[in-house]
Amino acid sequence: MKKILLMLVILLVGCTPKEEINKEENKLENNNEIKQEEIIKEEYVDNNPIKLGLYLYTGSYSNKEKLSTYETTFVSGSDIGSFEVFFTDEEVISGNSFKSLFNSYYDKYVSIDNYKIGYNIEFTLNDGTVNKFNLLKPDNYLYGDYFYTYLYDDIHVNEGEFYSHLESIDDNTLITSIKIYAVDKIDDVEKIKLTVFTYDSDDDFDEDGNYRGISKYSIDIINK
Repeated sequence: MKKILLMLVILLVGCTPKEEINKEENKLENNNEIKQEEIIKEEYVDNNPIKLGLYLYTGSYSNKEKLSTYETTFVSGSDIGSFEVFFTDEEVISGNSFKSLFNSYYDKYVSIDNYKIGYNIEFTLNDGTVNKFNLLKPDNYLYGDYFYTYLYDDIHVNEGEFYSHLESIDDNTLITSIKIYAVDKIDDVEKIKLTVFTYDSDDDFDEDGNYRGISKYSIDIINK
């Protein structure tokens, strides 16, 4: 009987170190996986080649000047402004129509059909409160107490025909312009920062939804 008990004790004691080794190995594997995930996150590199500029819509495409600041009086029931994007950072551009001018820059790039155009609006109220949001698809009334936002695809339309703002998008949509329309509480808005950017996947945004790529351009819209 003593021999049997002794053997059991040896067996039980002998298992413990192996279990501990397995636990340690599992910890190391888990730590390596976590470190690998961190490395992947840190290795985000944006190779987006697209340069951008924002230009005021005037109905003419001759000698359009790139905006950096746009000052206007914010009046409820009227447009603050309509802003067009072109894939260039040139200070002055010229063409015969939006479509021909846009394509003259678009066609200079290779393999950019998978890139989409998005916008970010950051607006500051008179009390210092700051609100910001992305527009990747139509959401006209997101901050509808202050202003409406209308998005347009000026490319996939028939030349010379009337077209309205976007109500939905598909894989071919290019949101090439945006109009900001003032409403009731616009007097509470001090300024608006409008940013246009291009992206090709979700990894161009951080965990909070902020664009982190390099293809972007911003203007300040000031209420004078």
